[in-house]
Amino acid sequence: MAEGANGEGGIVKKCKQKKCEEGGGSAWEVAYGDFMTSMMAFFLVMWLIAATNVKQRKILSTYFTQPGATSLTEGSSMLPSKGVFNIGSKSLTISQRIPEMPLPSTKSPKTMKGRGLIPKILRKSGGGIGHQKQTLNLYNIMKKIQQAIASRKELLQYRNQIKMEMTEEGLRIIIFDKNKRPMFYPGSDQLEPWAKEVLDIVAKQLSEISNKIVIEGHTDAHPYVAGNLSNWELSTMRANAARREIQANGVSSDRFDSIIGYGDTRPVPGTNPDDPINRRIVILVKKI
Repeated sequence: MAEGANGEGGIVKKCKQKKCEEGGGSAWEVAYGDFMTSMMAFFLVMWLIAATNVKQRKILSTYFTQPGATSLTEGSSMLPSKGVFNIGSKSLTISQRIPEMPLPSTKSPKTMKGRGLIPKILRKSGGGIGHQKQTLNLYNIMKKIQQAIASRKELLQYRNQIKMEMTEEGLRIIIFDKNKRPMFYPGSDQLEPWAKEVLDIVAKQLSEISNKIVIEGHTDAHPYVAGNLSNWELSTMRANAARREIQANGVSSDRFDSIIGYGDTRPVPGTNPDDPINRRIVILVKKI
């Protein structure tokens, strides 16, 4: 610091400018760091595109946009190897979660005094003790069907084509198509082996109770033309084929309340009418 007098006799202070700003660093370093991060992300995306197929990329996309819909795990998987791609000595498994048909727990369900799922279902079902007992019985039937399906390795790949739910009317079992995995042979009422096996499992459990059964057949909106037949006939034929299979496995004919074909008039809400999911069989086990 230097001091001097100005022309008017005052004191003038002069300060030397600091060689660099406090804190150090340069703006270009921040920009360079951002650039390197972007490049790393870019190469990671390119690697994923090269290492996966279309189906796996869709699952990855769902994972980042809807994290609750998928899971990523390292190591072995119960799902088919199509969902696995190797990375050196390890593997990355991409598997879709299937809330409709979870693998059953090895733990026994909580009793009426507990605070688990069964009391919750009973509270929602309303009604008196008899009505709640019916709900509990159907819930137990649903769990037995789930366990039987989950115990068969050949049915694991079809597990997400089976949905079961408790409703005010009773237990609804929905079996539906997926691309290249239909329930019936194309344009016919002949069951595919896997669908036949699922219906056999359902029939075994339903044969132990006396509840009435309703079976619905549904098709997608794709026109079905075979002689004078239409989607109306096809859906009815398929519902009746499901009835025959269930009846052949121990369920008496007087248990069936109705067999209905809806054609393509009742698509699953929120789906494209041509979506394979609309080709489905719905089995309603009614409360008594």
